[in-house]
Amino acid sequence: MSKIVKLIISLVIVGLVFLGGFFVGNMSKTEIMKEINISYEGIENSSKVIHKKKFADSENPTIIDNFIMIYLNAKEIDDPNIDIENPDMYIELNNPYASVGLIDSKLWFVDDDAIIGDRAGENWDQIDFYKIDESDAEYIKEIVEYGEE
Repeated sequence: MSKIVKLIISLVIVGLVFLGGFFVGNMSKTEIMKEINISYEGIENSSKVIHKKKFADSENPTIIDNFIMIYLNAKEIDDPNIDIENPDMYIELNNPYASVGLIDSKLWFVDDDAIIGDRAGENWDQIDFYKIDESDAEYIKEIVEYGEE
């Protein structure tokens, strides 16, 4: 065989390998690394969860990042002055790929702000409380469509 034929065959083989890798990479499923589950109870029937939202970083990375930033920027408080047994919302941040719960919290809307109760122990006997400002509280309400049925 001539050098030109060997070169063409080599280029075709290399091209097929790269094309195969490209198609396999595009067709493989993206694993969810972070997922936020949000639920809250009905105003008229507090034993019924009326709304549940789920956001995954593979579909909504900005929402996941914004929630993480809200939690990181929250100010710790000592006396929240809330009804601990009746939160307005439940928020969980999980890593389903590794089966790890990262944040398990409750949220109470107070005036224009909000209070986050973050579970600090194995159960809800130990709670750390944080306050978030009005813009963060409004963002959460808007994203989860709080109050809309």
